[in-house]
Order: sequence, then structure tokens, then C-alpha cells
Amino acid sequence: MASLGEILRRFRIHGVPGAPVAAGVPVDRGAQFEAELTPVFSALEEAQHDAEDLVGAATREAARLRADAAERGHRLVADARGDAASARSEGAQSVLTQAERECIALLAAAATEVDRISRVAAERTPAVVDHVVRWVFTLGDPLP
Repeated sequence: MASLGEILRRFRIHGVPGAPVAAGVPVDRGAQFEAELTPVFSALEEAQHDAEDLVGAATREAARLRADAAERGHRLVADARGDAASARSEGAQSVLTQAERECIALLAAAATEVDRISRVAAERTPAVVDHVVRWVFTLGDPLP
């Protein structure tokens, strides 16, 4: 419902002061504004719907991209875990191979040392036996 002020504004004099003019129908400014702004608001309403559609599409696309990234991340983690197990296995094999090489080298060094000790013992045994025999004979007890 129109207020008293709006009703009185319809009947005010429109024009410059001076001689009276023929009476006319008061102008309905509200209808005039509505007629002018209806196409603008219609265009804005279409733009609003387009914007809502764009936001909806962007939200769906973002959700899809997020899901793809999460899936890709899960695959990368699974691959990395598989690679880590493989790398640990390769590392263990490398350590075992190195340990076997060191074991072979130690055995070879031990065999060389055994040969050296046997050689030295073989060289020294006759002299030691002679020395012990002489020492026993010097004790004075004849052999049975």
C-alpha cells in the first residue's frame, strides 16, 4: 500500500513555476522504474543462474580433481612401499654378498696363516726335537 507521501507526490506540480498548464494524469514513478529495470533484473537473473551453474560445475570439477589427486597419492604411496621393500631386499643382498666376500677373504687369509705356521713348525720341529732330546739326555737318566 502506498504511503500518504507517495500519494501526495503524484499530485504535485510538474514543471517550472509559471502559468498553469493543462491538468494531466499523475506519473506513476514506481511503474516507470519497474518498466525500466525489469529487463536489467532479468538479465541479472540469467547471469545469477549462469554464475550458480559455473560455481556448481567448478565445485564438481574440484571434487573430481581432489579425488583423482587422492587416488594418485595412494598409488604413489603403494608404489613407494613396494619400491622400499625391493630396495631393502637389494640392500640386504648387497650386504650378504659383501659379507660372503669378506668371509672368503678371511678364510683365505686363515689358510695362508695355517700354511705359514705349518711351514714354520715343520722347519723348527727337528731343531726343537734335537734340543729336547739333548736336554733329556743331560738330565742323566738313561732311556729305558
